[in-house]
Amino acid sequence: MSKSALYVANTSNQTVQVDGIITPGTIVRRYGPNIGLAGNAIQIAGAGYYEINASLTAEATAAGEITVTVYKDGVPLQGATATETAAAVGDFVNLSISAIVREFCSCCDGLTNLTLVLTGNDATITNVAITVEKL
Repeated sequence: MSKSALYVANTSNQTVQVDGIITPGTIVRRYGPNIGLAGNAIQIAGAGYYEINASLTAEATAAGEITVTVYKDGVPLQGATATETAAAVGDFVNLSISAIVREFCSCCDGLTNLTLVLTGNDATITNVAITVEKL
């Protein structure tokens, strides 16, 4: 069993529409062969369990709920959702998600894509920090 870890961050403002994928940014730290970044997806490879922790700051473009969900290969990951309510346009909310993902494939070619998807209302994402660690 190999250990792997990834830390990505994005401090650039990004306007994201409902059902849009949030750009995770760039790699700050990476260790091991099982976790990487490909475009807007964090890729995991190798059978086992992976812990994901995401922290985001969003500026509301309208009053209401801002929700972020982790998707695994285009499907929402059960329970890996954070929702905060903005009282007015321009309010900032902080969202945090912690989850464990199981990867069944033990081959390196069997990549699984993890993405963060915005729902609820459009928002400007001002900060993203994500860590993924193979347990």
